[in-house]
Amino acid sequence: MMFGRLAVYSPKTAIVRYGSFKNVRILNPSSAILPFTPVRATLKPFTITLEAGKTYSFCACGLSASQPFCDGSHKEFGRTLLRPIRFTVDKTDKYSVCGCKNSKTLPLCDATHKKIDQTPNHAKATRFVAFGVSPIYDGVARDLGYKVKNGGFQ
Repeated sequence: MMFGRLAVYSPKTAIVRYGSFKNVRILNPSSAILPFTPVRATLKPFTITLEAGKTYSFCACGLSASQPFCDGSHKEFGRTLLRPIRFTVDKTDKYSVCGCKNSKTLPLCDATHKKIDQTPNHAKATRFVAFGVSPIYDGVARDLGYKVKNGGFQ
């Protein structure tokens, strides 16, 4: 087994460790340690046949339309500071490439997607009602005993 350099960022200790993950060599390890939250492309890994010696650019920001690979969407002004992770593989084979962007072994999947809360954000939101310039949460207003009158709470 060949050992390439792969940087893994550990936020608790802020140490960059080097190692190898299934014949994958990271060409720009600094892109794997940026402490920004990416957009989840999907909660499933992409199973892709990767060719030995070919350079790939893994989308680390999640904004690419051609997931899991980068299409340059991160370059638009103000969208993100995340950059693609360029890598090669030593062996032509099928690989599970991360889709949730939270794997500790990026660009490969380590099953972190199974631990992510899959409830959509809008399902947790409360109903929001705004009257004039003063926003009021419907549930809170009702809990405080306000009554609905003339289209608002009074």
